[in-house]
Amino acid sequence: MEKHSSKVDEKTLVRQSKNKVKKCEKCGKPCAYTLACCNSCGASLKDVKISYTNNVFTGFVFGIKKGPFPFTISKRLESKDILVFDDLLALTPAHVNCIPTNVYIPDVRTLFQKPDVGLALVRKMFDSCWKVISTQFLSNKKWTDKILSTDEVTRGNVAAGFNFPPSQYQLHLQYMLPVFTPFHFKLYTQGHHFTYNRFLPFEYVESALKYCVDNKMKLPKADEMSIEDIFSFFEPKGVSYDKIWRDCYKRYGDDHRRLAKWDVKDFDYVAFVSQDKKETPKVFESTNLAKPVQGVDVDKTRKSDKSTLQNYGRPYTKEGRPTGSYYKYAKAPPLPEF
Repeated sequence: MEKHSSKVDEKTLVRQSKNKVKKCEKCGKPCAYTLACCNSCGASLKDVKISYTNNVFTGFVFGIKKGPFPFTISKRLESKDILVFDDLLALTPAHVNCIPTNVYIPDVRTLFQKPDVGLALVRKMFDSCWKVISTQFLSNKKWTDKILSTDEVTRGNVAAGFNFPPSQYQLHLQYMLPVFTPFHFKLYTQGHHFTYNRFLPFEYVESALKYCVDNKMKLPKADEMSIEDIFSFFEPKGVSYDKIWRDCYKRYGDDHRRLAKWDVKDFDYVAFVSQDKKETPKVFESTNLAKPVQGVDVDKTRKSDKSTLQNYGRPYTKEGRPTGSYYKYAKAPPLPEF
């Protein structure tokens, strides 16, 4: 780890170490404070109060050993300025995050203050993630034969982007091959993933930053702008958030339907959950939908499926717990501001 300065700016350190969130009362996931439903379990966040949690991502960068849980990482790629790791709450069997480790960037808006640097950074983050997906997933024939219905996969098929507000206040690129687990594909069809006006597809961020670079301009106070004002700024300039989001959202579902190879024989049960979730889920044997099965805990079964299907923490310990290690190039806090 780098040496610590004798004088640490405590206010800066506190800002870099905390997140403003709504913590799901059902599954415990810290969610963006603007969400109406948890994007992990789908539970309502309507009556949940805003609170603050530890910024796990800067914790990784600072080499902190432990917070509420050990800050170990299921690393996929690391360098002195980039870290790619398995998403702790993966939506697909190939879902990673990428963060810069040499600078603090609380959220995607900040990039528009230095669009030339921001554009180079997001492209590097995308390329780093694609390197992981292509060399550690798509090159694994056993994995592709089981998960994918075709080997015709390119970097144009990935679902990638940034959230605002984020659930972790360090810029991170969500990057996944859109073969959603059955549960998360259901949430996708209900609009609970890639939320409109919160999720910024990579294509949008890259196009907006490129517009700034090409026109030699920047937004000096972008970090104080609402995300809607940023969308409105670029709309008349030919960079439409609405169009790009809708095109990407549709593509994610189309790619899932084309790529996914889930076999009903691999699952013991099928659960039917009402749209408003007020009714008790009806569970059937996957090969027999004639008579409901009693005594199956849907939430417990889903959690078990998640551990089996997701890429986070591979390989597992003998006890079935995900393994991980610490960031090799840990930095002394606080990080330089973007």
